Amino acid sequence: MKTISIRELKAHWTEVERQVARGETFTVLNRGRPAAMITPPQPRSVLKWDDHLETAVTVDGRSAEDVVRTDREGRW
Repeated sequence: MKTISIRELKAHWTEVERQVARGETFTVLNRGRPAAMITPPQPRSVLKWDDHLETAVTVDGRSAEDVVRTDREGRW
C-alpha cells in the first residue's frame, strides 16, 4: 500500500488511476493524517436463487408466489 498527499493526488491523478487499475491501493493523507483510501474495485458476486418463491416464508398460509400474483392482479 502506498501513501499520497491530496496535493500529489490532484497533480498526478492519471498515474494514480493507472496504478489502482493494476491493483495498487493508496492511502490519501490530509496534513499527514489518513483521510481516505483508494482501492481497486472488487467484482460483485451474483446470487443465483432459482427457487426463491418456493422457499420463501408463507404469508397467512399462502405461498409467496400467490401473494405476488394477487398483488399484481390488475396492474399487468
